[in-house]
Amino acid sequence: MNNYENMKTITEKVSSGLYMLLFGFVFLWITLGFIKFNVLFQLLRLWPLFFVVVGVEVIFKRTKISFLKVLSPLIVIFFVMWIVSVSQDGDFFHKRGIESHKIYQSVSSGNNVVELNMDFSSGKLLVSSENDNSISGSLMVPEGIIPSYQFREFEKESIYVLSNNSNTEYVFGPWDDNHLWDIRVGKNVPVKVKTRTYISNNEFNLSQLDISEFILDSSISSSKIILNEDISRVRINAIGSKIVLIIPKNIGIRISFDKFFIIDNFEKLGLEKGYKEYISSDYEKALKKLDIDLSLKFSQIDIRYN
Repeated sequence: MNNYENMKTITEKVSSGLYMLLFGFVFLWITLGFIKFNVLFQLLRLWPLFFVVVGVEVIFKRTKISFLKVLSPLIVIFFVMWIVSVSQDGDFFHKRGIESHKIYQSVSSGNNVVELNMDFSSGKLLVSSENDNSISGSLMVPEGIIPSYQFREFEKESIYVLSNNSNTEYVFGPWDDNHLWDIRVGKNVPVKVKTRTYISNNEFNLSQLDISEFILDSSISSSKIILNEDISRVRINAIGSKIVLIIPKNIGIRISFDKFFIIDNFEKLGLEKGYKEYISSDYEKALKKLDIDLSLKFSQIDIRYN
């Protein structure tokens, strides 16, 4: 093997090693909590670097200065580290001020069920109870993010829809502290909660609510859900998410699941395993029953008794 072939082999090994070290360290730092998970999605903005890397490879391939191919991983390392550094501040490329919005919707007393339908992304969502017959909240958002909300009342059921509405381009930092929704629901309001979340950190304290059903569609999010014994059904569809579900111990539960590459603690709950379901031994005789329907992919779920 001549010197050219030796240099080519060494360059290829060095380049491969640098790529492996770079992404190995990034994933290690995320796992250890030194950098935030959402940085992976900020890195997707670097897709044009693919053409830069290919261009460097084409220019220096089969030349006497092929060792300069090592420039491609060095360029990638520079931009990746820059993205990691900038995204840690929560002000990724664009700085925004903070605006505060208040919402309040009085709900007439009675048996009319209200469906609280929320669409939320890139921040922190809190849902808890309030001592009145209303749905209220404090929405702290970056400038240019204008939440939209609409209340529609029907004969048997009402719908309150709350969602993001961005008029300007904004890339949120991970778990952005500048984007916080604190939603309060009256304890005497019969409610169903339906939420869609994307890249967010959420806490649903439903323990004091008159709630019959909870539905969560979660993508790349972390959610803590606290239930009471009156709720009869929970449905969770999650991709790349972490779910902590806290349930009362004195109710019968049945978990139906469709899972793919997930981490769960079902075996430790003392439930009987069947085909695509786990069920408590007292389910049929229990006065209070909870059906949990799960469709999970690349996620982690931890069910606990309170």
